[in-house]
Amino acid sequence: MAGIISQVSGWLGLSDDTEPAAPRAVSTATESRPAPRVVPMRPRRGVSDVSEIYTIEPKSYAEAPDVAANFRVGIPVIVNMGDMSEADSKRMLDFMLGLKEGLEGHMKRVTPKVFLLTPNHVAVNDEEEPAEDELLVRP
Repeated sequence: MAGIISQVSGWLGLSDDTEPAAPRAVSTATESRPAPRVVPMRPRRGVSDVSEIYTIEPKSYAEAPDVAANFRVGIPVIVNMGDMSEADSKRMLDFMLGLKEGLEGHMKRVTPKVFLLTPNHVAVNDEEEPAEDELLVRP
């Protein structure tokens, strides 16, 4: 470590040594070795490679860690907050927004009390459902 500091000090002109540091010998064995390949720790899933969706109907904010645990490992989560108090619903929504931003995911409101929280690798269709009268076939 002291060798590196003295080299940097010499390059910056801060050292008192008048002799330049001797260059280090480089082994030819290390030069001929191929560079190590970087392998991701967790393989990324394809957009269509979703095999599980976790659905939860929490009764209180205390169940927020279940949402985070599944979302953190890349599982889409549907949260139905219909049975929660208004205060816990707001707190859970803030928590899920933090998860979405922190893990770079997406969140979509399905109904006023149901939310879909998806990881970045999952695509969700953003088109609105057609109105009921548009579904009827007219002669």
